Amino acid sequence: MADKQQVLALLQGNRLNEARELGTALCENNRDDPEAWFLLAGVYAQLGVMDEVIRCCGRVIALEPGNVAARYNLGVALQMRGRYQEAVETYGKLIEVQPDAAPVLANLALALRELGRSEVAIPHCQRALTLQPGLAEAHNTLGLLFMDQGSITQALGCFRQATALRPQYAEAHYNLGLCHQKLGSPAAAEQSFRHAVRWRPDYAEAHASLAGVLASLGKVQEAVRSYQCLVQLRPDAAQAHRDLGVLLASLRRWEEAISHFRRAIELKPDYADAYNDLGNAYMDASPDPKNIEQAAECFREALHHSPEVPEIHLRLGMALYDLYRYDEADASYRRALRLKPDFPLATAALAMLLERKGDFEASYALVKSLVDAGTENIYVALSYAALAGRFDCRAQAVALLEKMLRQPRDEKQQIDGHFALGKLYDELQDYPKAFEHFQRANSLDSRKFDEQQYQRDFDTLIGLFSPERVRRRPRASNRSKLPVFIVGMPRSGTSLTEQILASHPQVYGAGELPDLTDIVRRLQTDLGSSNPYPQCLDMLTIRSIDPIAQHHLDRLARFSRDAVRVTDKMPHNFLYLGLIDLMFPGARVIHCRRDPVDTCLSIYFQPFNGHFNALHPYARDLRNLGRYYRLYQRLMAHWKGILRIPLMEFQYEELVDNQEAMSRRLVEFCELDWDDRCLHFHEAARVVKTASHDQVRRPMYKKSVARWKRYEEFLGPLIDALEDRDSP
Repeated sequence: MADKQQVLALLQGNRLNEARELGTALCENNRDDPEAWFLLAGVYAQLGVMDEVIRCCGRVIALEPGNVAARYNLGVALQMRGRYQEAVETYGKLIEVQPDAAPVLANLALALRELGRSEVAIPHCQRALTLQPGLAEAHNTLGLLFMDQGSITQALGCFRQATALRPQYAEAHYNLGLCHQKLGSPAAAEQSFRHAVRWRPDYAEAHASLAGVLASLGKVQEAVRSYQCLVQLRPDAAQAHRDLGVLLASLRRWEEAISHFRRAIELKPDYADAYNDLGNAYMDASPDPKNIEQAAECFREALHHSPEVPEIHLRLGMALYDLYRYDEADASYRRALRLKPDFPLATAALAMLLERKGDFEASYALVKSLVDAGTENIYVALSYAALAGRFDCRAQAVALLEKMLRQPRDEKQQIDGHFALGKLYDELQDYPKAFEHFQRANSLDSRKFDEQQYQRDFDTLIGLFSPERVRRRPRASNRSKLPVFIVGMPRSGTSLTEQILASHPQVYGAGELPDLTDIVRRLQTDLGSSNPYPQCLDMLTIRSIDPIAQHHLDRLARFSRDAVRVTDKMPHNFLYLGLIDLMFPGARVIHCRRDPVDTCLSIYFQPFNGHFNALHPYARDLRNLGRYYRLYQRLMAHWKGILRIPLMEFQYEELVDNQEAMSRRLVEFCELDWDDRCLHFHEAARVVKTASHDQVRRPMYKKSVARWKRYEEFLGPLIDALEDRDSP
């Protein structure tokens, strides 16, 4: 008896391992004592070792067949081990002895439910509640049984009763939340799930459901915190990591999102959805070609595991398009459409690629069939609008877009739609209506322009590229003439200039490369400096700059084996001309200029999308445009005073007035022999991805010169800012 009391005292004191050791010894010395075995079963129950509970209770029953408590505990342990048929049989024998034992009836009902026998279980549960109305577990079980039957309203009442009887009943709160979800009440579901995790903080399923409902309610930050709790509780749950990654990506917390997608893949190597999400994160995080390459590899891996998913083929095509691998992109888009012929996004993507290639008829045929079929997809409508001028269907495109914008749309779709309508009304010469749409598109953009910060940044550039500092800094050893940088404000003629040069057989037009921005971003680390760019340039040496420059030259060389010049027409590379002068002493710079008001107005009329949006925070407000333009003018005046590499000023209006003479000057500046194909730039078979892609497919025209006069009545803030002599 003393030993049994000691075991009981240890058990009550939660000294479970000691209780197990003493209880085991007690049973070994008293093998025919049912009380000793029952006590040891209780110890193992506290330790959560259900197999041992089953063994000990079986021994009790063998020694004392009428021991009701042991048989009940055996049923519970069998149930917890998932041995439901044995649990049902055990409870059945108990009910023969004690037909009015409500807890036994409730447990029997729960075991029957696990065996898929809900209809049989319901009467047992209802009888348990008749016998003991205050049995919260039975109300919860009956609610689950009603849910199985699809009787959600009845289930809701059961779970409410369970939580009323026991307010800290986490499982009942969770089930109540599931009912609210099924009944379309996410706010009520949120509250129930919050109660569940409050009373049981380690309740992983409740954290998962709470995170999901928070995300659906737009409470993304709170949803992230719930998923973070979930992955702490279930660090090996691949789906939890993937779901958390999706939310983090929606918040543009790319590094964290990528980390969780990678963890999901480590846990589940064939997780196609996680590979797809990882690819999307790489694409959205940065336009760096390395990121896009990684994205493409992720999409390929996703397709290796799920080859028949059209959406992944589409995303692979988009990545390949960004990598200038247009034939492969074309094949991916077409594969997506073979798998899912009714796939408007893939149709729109293929149509855009064909349009950029100059195959307007094929592009139009694709989108026209969907328009005629009554498409509701705004991206198809946007592709149709882009082609409308060539196929005399502007009025139809206007009607389609205006109809679509009357429906709820996300911010980007609204912005793109209003920009497209502005362009169409401009072409229809309804300038007030055009300006109204351009203004609405710009007003939807929430980005802020910090003029003072930009002024400080420009001042820093000018100060750190003083003539004295420039003379002191080393220059790279290469004298390669391969790079040609076409710079200026956006919409100043950079695309047209590149198209003319790219029509020359010895020139490859690489478009808007993000490489210089990426070099600048990494330069502090590459130089081992504690200062950011441009301050870190004081640590520059030939040994450090040569490999950076050569790496970029090697990348340019891979675009074409035959080209002796490769153009980079990222307009905002004007910010980096001082660095270009150090890295590429043999390079050429072409500075494109255009009437300031026309330039700014054209920027205002453009939907700068994606990553390049970040380069143009000034673009959404006319006054800011004028102020930024003056900052740009000041910086360019400084560069012209200190640069040692050749710089050509190339005026758009002069090109329009005298195409051949200016084109010859351009080719001569690049030290190339003249080629007549440069006069027929619009016939060049190359994809143009910039906002000017349509213009460079047409012969030279003059309608964009002094275009601003059509909108003069709206441009007071812009003109005042451009003429403000007190501005920088």
